[in-house]
Order: sequence, then C-alpha cells, then structure tokens
Amino acid sequence: MHDSPFSASFMTRRDMLKVAVLTGAGLGLSPFAAFGQITPAGGGDLNLAFLGIGTQGRLLLDHCLKMPGIRVKAVCDLWPHHLNYAVRYAGALRQEAAGYADVREMLAAEADLDAVIVATPDWLHADHTVACLEAGLHVYCEKEMSHTLEGARNMVRASRRTGKLLQIGHQRRSNPRYLLARDLIRNQGALGKPSYVAGHWNRPQILTTGWPRGRELSDEVLKASGYETMERFRNWRWYPEFSGGPISDLGSHQIGVFNWMLQ
Repeated sequence: MHDSPFSASFMTRRDMLKVAVLTGAGLGLSPFAAFGQITPAGGGDLNLAFLGIGTQGRLLLDHCLKMPGIRVKAVCDLWPHHLNYAVRYAGALRQEAAGYADVREMLAAEADLDAVIVATPDWLHADHTVACLEAGLHVYCEKEMSHTLEGARNMVRASRRTGKLLQIGHQRRSNPRYLLARDLIRNQGALGKPSYVAGHWNRPQILTTGWPRGRELSDEVLKASGYETMERFRNWRWYPEFSGGPISDLGSHQIGVFNWMLQ
C-alpha cells in the first residue's frame, strides 16, 4: 500500500517492475538491494514462495516466473489439483519449485527463502502471514488483509516485531490513470473539498466456482481444513465465516481507492 501506516518502507508493483528492468539489464543488483532495503539470503536472486495457487495466486505466479532476478523456490496449496499445476508450470519455465500442502512444512523445509506471496482465502491471511513473518520472511499478502480486525492487528504487530516488510496487495496503485487522478485531487485541488463519493461494480450475479470431476478433496481433508464441503472450499468468498462477501471481495477495490485518494 502506498501510504501504509504499518511500515516506513514498502515496494509498489511499479518498484518490482523497475527491479526487473535493472536486474535484466545486467547491472548486478539484487532485486531489493536496488532500493537499499534488503539483500536476499542467497546474495543473488530473490527467492520466493507462493502460498495459495487459486485464481489470483496463478496470476501472480505467472508474472513472477517471468521476471528476471526472481526464483520461485516453493509453492504451497491444500488442493493437489492446484499444487500440481503450479509445480508443473514452474518446471516448464525452468524453475524447480518444491510443492507443499502445508505452510508449516514448507517453512521448515525451505531455508533460503527471502519472501512469501500469500494468496490464500481471506480468513487464512492472518495466520499464514504471521507464520511467514515469524519465520523471518517478508510478505506480500493479497487483499483482504484479514477477515477480522484482530487478525489485521496481529499481522501489523508481527511485522513490527520481526522487522520484516508486509505489503497488502490492493489494486490500482500503479495505474497511471489513477495516479494522475490522485495528483489532481490531492495536490492540485481539482475537486475542491469532496463531500460525497460513490463507487459501483457491474456484476449481475454472484459467480460460483466449480471443480473438475474426480479432483475433489476428501471429506477428512476438507473438515480438517475448516470446510464442510467441496462447494464451500471452492466458493469461500460467499460464506460469512470465510469472507466479507461482495462488499469485501469487490467493493474493497473502490473503498480502498477512496481512502487512498482522500487520505
């Protein structure tokens, strides 16, 4: 987040792309060292792990696998269908990522990680992020930050306690149109003093997600992981115990922009 109160230093998506250009140009700079912040444990590439390989996790994995200076060392997902895809895809791009079904196992086995990208369901963000921070790793966590205020507070406390960076992945922050609007509103007073804002997201219905026949998780694994059924596992966004619903999943993009631009 650009104006995060949680940390004095942060990396935007634009920073990450800048890092990719620098490392790709052969300047000999490690990804974080380019900004005077972090030296990767291995002294060269930035070693990443991915936690959660769903829709958003796959998108982030695809981008990171193609960025110079980044090595995806491990991927972790409860569902073998997702996990096997991630391992195979990384291998196709000549990166040998180890696969894990449990985050604790991954953190115990992978000694040379620098950071973890967390893209699991919202209700798991706090536990997963805190575990990674306490393992000495920097964390980029997708929105929503947490399903509870206390979970969010725990994430902030863990970041401060460990001295590790924590960034929450809200969208729009590197979009030039939004950056221009932000400058016009905040620095040039183009709107005067705003007294009302409104946002909308055009979607006619709540979309549900299925799964390939024969690829279901067992009832035992589902229940041990907090889900009663495969349907709940795949459509956690629409259940109050796992998510805040559409206002959280979609509305947060608009609300986040309002807060960002209006300070």
